[in-house]
Amino acid sequence: MDGDPTVEPELDTFSLILPLPYRVSLILVLGVWAWGLNLHYLYLLKIDVPALIKYPSRSSSPHPHHQRTYALATTITLPLILSLLFFWTLTRGRPSSVLAWDIIPQSYLFLLFLAFLIPYKRLSPNGRHRFLTILKRISIGGIAETQDGKFGDILLADVLTSYAKVLGDFFVSLCMFFTTGRSSTDKPDRGCGGQYIVPIIISIPSLIRLRQCLIEYVRVRNNPQPMSGQGWGGQHLANALKYSSAFPVVILSALQRGYDPNKIGLSETGLFRLWYSPPPLEKTKKPMATTNTNS
Repeated sequence: MDGDPTVEPELDTFSLILPLPYRVSLILVLGVWAWGLNLHYLYLLKIDVPALIKYPSRSSSPHPHHQRTYALATTITLPLILSLLFFWTLTRGRPSSVLAWDIIPQSYLFLLFLAFLIPYKRLSPNGRHRFLTILKRISIGGIAETQDGKFGDILLADVLTSYAKVLGDFFVSLCMFFTTGRSSTDKPDRGCGGQYIVPIIISIPSLIRLRQCLIEYVRVRNNPQPMSGQGWGGQHLANALKYSSAFPVVILSALQRGYDPNKIGLSETGLFRLWYSPPPLEKTKKPMATTNTNS
């Protein structure tokens, strides 16, 4: 999988213990546990989350939804623990072995992907089907009507914005794994596949939310009988502005990573100042976004 270990860049201690594919897997697994804990906590508060996201009722199952989520989280956690123990036993912290055995963490990532697709009844099949259905709808920036589960679409899209870097690292690990002479357990090469591929992937979640906000604005403007609290739709435009402010940061970060003054025509210091300027815009929009649940 890798080249001559003597010329490989030195791996830090953290990368020897948790290389990139395992870090991606761990964050995804923790996300499932976090969803289960949220469902459990809200269940104790008598808040019906399934009703909020228009999840179909299950008269045949007496178990609360968080218990099924815990079962799924446990099922995907146990193989992760076994995979890690096996990987640590084989590599013993040796950089050359860590680079050589990248097939082990990549295999678990593949199994984790299958866990959401295999129609196994004990692994919360309805929940996984619902997740994939919503993911398919929002992947092109779609958003359901309120009565059809709009809140669930917004919730998942917001989760994706939080996982934007994880999605980028997921691609990096796959790209390095399938690149000849490279290892996915090496230091992450976020230029793998091209200078702009990873920034584009990271931008997709924000692009999804941007389109959702614009769709909501158009719906408000076209509604002959506006709902209470909707106004003229300005809050949706404000949210759209918030999510669009992520794009300059991503683009400038990509330019910094592959900095070439002959192509950019801007000094590295000037590029850094431009990169630093968008965050205040992002921060000024966050209070408005957090008080609004309509978009």
